[in-house]
Amino acid sequence: TFIQEESVLQAQPEPVTPEPAVAATGKAVTPEEGIVIQGDVVYGSSLSETLGCDGGIGCGKLGICTDGCLIPCPRIDWQKWEFFTGVSGFTGPANRGGHGSFGFNEGFNWTSSLDRIGWGYLTAQAGFRAVQSGLSGTDFTEEDRKQTFVTLGLFRRADWGLQGGAVVDYMHDDWYYDMDLLQVRAELSWMYPSGHEFGFWMATDADHARTNSRVGVPFPTTTTEEWRSTDLYAFFFRHTSCDTGAVGRIFGGFTGSKDGLIGADLTVPFATQWALDAEFTYLIPEEGSGPEGSSEEGWNVGLYLVYYPGCKTAYDKNYNKPLFDTGGNGNFFVDRK
Repeated sequence: TFIQEESVLQAQPEPVTPEPAVAATGKAVTPEEGIVIQGDVVYGSSLSETLGCDGGIGCGKLGICTDGCLIPCPRIDWQKWEFFTGVSGFTGPANRGGHGSFGFNEGFNWTSSLDRIGWGYLTAQAGFRAVQSGLSGTDFTEEDRKQTFVTLGLFRRADWGLQGGAVVDYMHDDWYYDMDLLQVRAELSWMYPSGHEFGFWMATDADHARTNSRVGVPFPTTTTEEWRSTDLYAFFFRHTSCDTGAVGRIFGGFTGSKDGLIGADLTVPFATQWALDAEFTYLIPEEGSGPEGSSEEGWNVGLYLVYYPGCKTAYDKNYNKPLFDTGGNGNFFVDRK
């Protein structure tokens, strides 16, 4: 007896397109987009986005008209940012041989790789710093001191070989005068795979300023003065630790007025997204010691906390990490013209 088995063909179910949902307003909604319309507000899956390694930040889209019009919602790539805050003390010829200026700093540094320029080897940099100092005045003015620095430029980092770049620094100084100055900073170095780096950096005056300075307490007199940024030239050695992420630099050189220049800076990560930054710069006046030398002396000491938002950490090796510090009183010295 032969039993013939019947072949059973099971038909594959056809894809079912979900029915459009209907909100309380009677308007159709597209389920695959994960969007629900309620009144004039559009809710979607984008509202549930959280901070991720793509640098995005959750921010839903809001309807601006009842027929479902949407406006684009900007996304912030936090990995391109660094924020800092701290304290500093500094002096220079603008202090007229009197008290140094002590105060507070806060600002940021931002970078972005230029993939379509320079075959992806160049990175753009922009920074901002605000300084509030001299909060109790000095012996020659009752005014407190407010400064603003803006830095813009390009740089290239390397594992081995030439590394460098250039930036333009702008400074606005609001004190017993109102002054605006520009300088250009440049750096060129040779990077070794061991993390050692030898190089040269410079800063040169790009614009002058004339101020009506009000000097004297309690009856100030007005004098006209001309100012410029000090030309700086220095050789440096920098080391980056691959184990700890710490970066240290020492430098020495001279100014365009034949003054001496020495300094150092150090950045040490102490948590995943936090680092401690310390710096000092000392301009040794050609005039030597005494009243004339002390009035031409310049120095800066700073201590800052640095925060790295997003998925970037203080220990990362990042080719887009800012090569230049934002302009400040440690790299932007001022002298009378």
